Amino acid sequence: MRSSIQIILGDRAKAHIANKGLKPEDICAIPAAAGGPKGLILQGLDQYLFNDWLGPDHLQKRAEQGVKPLQLIGASIGAWRMAAAASSKPAATLKRLAQQYVEAQNYDKGVDRFEISRVCKNMVQAVVADEAQHMVKPLGKELLVWVNKGLTPLHHAQQQRARKRGFASAVLANSVNRNRLSSYFERWVFQSPGARTDWLKQAFDRIPTRIEDLDALNIHDALLASGSIPFVLNPVHKIAHALREDHPEVKYHEGPFWDGGLTDYHLALPYHRLDGLVLYPHFAPTVTPGWLDKFLKLRKANPDWMSNVILVCPSPEFVKRLPAKKIPDRSDFKRYNFDHRIRIPLWQAAIRESERMAEDFSTWLANVNR
Repeated sequence: MRSSIQIILGDRAKAHIANKGLKPEDICAIPAAAGGPKGLILQGLDQYLFNDWLGPDHLQKRAEQGVKPLQLIGASIGAWRMAAAASSKPAATLKRLAQQYVEAQNYDKGVDRFEISRVCKNMVQAVVADEAQHMVKPLGKELLVWVNKGLTPLHHAQQQRARKRGFASAVLANSVNRNRLSSYFERWVFQSPGARTDWLKQAFDRIPTRIEDLDALNIHDALLASGSIPFVLNPVHKIAHALREDHPEVKYHEGPFWDGGLTDYHLALPYHRLDGLVLYPHFAPTVTPGWLDKFLKLRKANPDWMSNVILVCPSPEFVKRLPAKKIPDRSDFKRYNFDHRIRIPLWQAAIRESERMAEDFSTWLANVNR
């Protein structure tokens, strides 16, 4: 039987593996893309990575050897996955995330954005549970959550009609040049306090980037904002500042805050600036810069930026063998006519099948380390 995974190596990653194999301490960062239900197909691989290969034994060894913390970088569902991976109990939290995502979204036909926003807010609360402090300051890891703040004409447009005009204008501007999104969005990265994010502070495109600290007070809203798809959910209107000992009063960053994937759908970032290798569990074999670039087939990640990336994704053969012959996606709600008796078992089956990806990745690791 053919492998369930496809592995795509950048030139630097390929040379490293050919000469030295691949050890857990070689990995410096793990990105997790936006993409809604598509992230469910990575549940098995996430479980293996964060509970076994990059689990507690590795984190202890990493600390003893003075290796830098592992950066967990996520947008939208990817931010939720990486927050779960940052918890003190990744296995249980990742499982809880998958269960919530599959079962809690039990929408009726004609559901509006207010109800979807309510459900997603409850999902975030259920996933974070009592793990907020661990997610913000994870042992041996650093969490980076991607969010977008709407600028003029999105910032002041409070009416849906005005916002639609603003987003339509952003779509047109992006089709001409991705850098024109700088007039519409500001990229916000909410990070674990003290995270090593110098590689993001030097501009890599014209979209302004702002870096703020996470804490137990703002992680819920940061995660909710990271997944707030325009017109599907409401924006998050404000996110609390991380509290400081010398300034204990609560202040707020004013929004509107939207989905982190709008500017950085698959997190096509300048990974080449990092010292180590980047392990990228992904649901697709290509990395698309922004959500609006989905419709521009020629716009892909800069290959120079991806030179140290190890991308692991489902193989076409594996996808064809899934019960629905496809990876779960957001269109499934309408595809199955909001009949959750059909959708839920299919999504659950895809999660079970995803365990094969973990098995095949483990086999690949054994082969490259012979």
